[in-house]
Amino acid sequence: MTPYPQSPFFGLQRRHLLGGALAASVVQLAPLSWAAQPASPAATAAFMALSQYLTERSNLSPKLAGRMQAALQSLDSRFTAHADALWQWVQAQQVTLAQLNERLKAQKPELLPIPGQIMQAWYLGIVGAGTQAKVVTYEFALNAQTVADKLRPPSYSYGVYGSWTSNPTTFNLQRIARPA
Repeated sequence: MTPYPQSPFFGLQRRHLLGGALAASVVQLAPLSWAAQPASPAATAAFMALSQYLTERSNLSPKLAGRMQAALQSLDSRFTAHADALWQWVQAQQVTLAQLNERLKAQKPELLPIPGQIMQAWYLGIVGAGTQAKVVTYEFALNAQTVADKLRPPSYSYGVYGSWTSNPTTFNLQRIARPA
């Protein structure tokens, strides 16, 4: 007879049982926001249409547009209302893209920053500036897609796949014999 109880044949030990109990208790105490991230909001139809008008592209991502609109809205609580008003004005006045800037200056100066903010979001993937800047996208920004046939967006590794796994500070010095 052994002094300690035998563990089951699959090797369950007390530390595994205690670790599992600890993990279960942590999961119960964790806030629900850790468990599931909310889906990105859908862009309004007006924001999507205005984005297509400004970029002259019909294949913009609605999911990315929703993230951009939410980020712009977080910086300016009136952004969506201004973007909707701009799109309604463009449609009502039948403003061409070539005329947009001059006509906004003359007729709707309060809406003048909106096209630039939207274009910055789509082409650079950044919303805002300075300490309020937010990166919304990087590799799917239109500046990267425009040159994608020849260039790829820079990354943290400029070498071939896996090249970052070798330490660049180590090297093998070999003494080269002098010719006689």
